[in-house]
Formats: sequence, structure tokens, C-alpha cells
Amino acid sequence: MRRAAIVLALTAAMLACAKSETASKPLSEEGEKLFSVRGTILARDAADNMVNVNHEAIPGFMDAMTMDFPVRGAEVASLPPDGSRIEARLHVTSRAYWITDVKRIP
Repeated sequence: MRRAAIVLALTAAMLACAKSETASKPLSEEGEKLFSVRGTILARDAADNMVNVNHEAIPGFMDAMTMDFPVRGAEVASLPPDGSRIEARLHVTSRAYWITDVKRIP
């Protein structure tokens, strides 16, 4: 019983650290390029705070495809439900990409 409590406490601490790491990343970074992305949320990964989106072509950046996007500034559980059409801001640097300002669209 005590062992289970210790495992549970350690798991909770690890999850808290993972969430604070996501929350501590800035919404914007120096030298980033910004794009608007529109698509449909297919799935989400709460542990990594990512959404899988089937997105339209992003003019000047990439063709339409399905891909995972890390989310900053919000927990994926608070985003529109799977199957929703969304629009978001895509931030791109030489070493990372992520989305912010995810909003449901018709």
C-alpha cells in the first residue's frame, strides 16, 4: 500500500514537471516566422501537449498534410474537440515549430 502511494506521488510529480515545462516555453521566440494554419483536429496527446491536424496548404511554407503540432499557451484538453475545424498561428524557428491561438472555425 505504501509502495503504491510512493509510485503515485512520483508519477504526479513527473506530470507536474512536464506540464510546467510546456507552460514555461514562450509563446514567441526571436527570429521566428509566423503563418496561419487551418485544418481539422484529428487527435491529441495530452502528455506531450500536441494535436494531430490535417491542415490545408500553408502558402509560402508547406503543402497540405497531416502532422503533429506542439501547442503553447494552452493545454490541449481545453482546445476544440477532435473533428473540429480550427485556425491557429504557426510559429517556426530554425530548430522548432509550434502553434498558438487555436480557435474553432466554421
